[in-house]
Amino acid sequence: MKITSVDHITINLNRVQESFDFYENVLGLSRVNTVDMGDHVLHLYQLPGTKLELIEYKEDQKLVQAGNTDKGVYRHMALRVDDIKEVEARCEKAGYGFNLKPAAIKQLNGQVVMLIVDPNGVEIEIIQD
Repeated sequence: MKITSVDHITINLNRVQESFDFYENVLGLSRVNTVDMGDHVLHLYQLPGTKLELIEYKEDQKLVQAGNTDKGVYRHMALRVDDIKEVEARCEKAGYGFNLKPAAIKQLNGQVVMLIVDPNGVEIEIIQD
């Protein structure tokens, strides 16, 4: 057995419309499909080589907030971009938070990274190509 690809990454939405605005306008992703599954709706966005699946539950669900250093939880996804400063400017203009502004990380051979937070509190690492 071997893993052949990553099919999708899923985020359960807390702030639905704000999430659409963030992923479409700040990160520039295109929604490629919407599927009604009965108790929830899948909103699919295209990422290079995979998909981002944003789930909108029709009934209210429990909100869980984990810290980015809590053990046993998913930490973040990382996206490579060709212009990290543009992503930073879009986040600032739209009022989204940062866990880390763009910085060259010595331990990663000077790689420039940034940690942003989506409307649901999900951390996303942005890496400069």
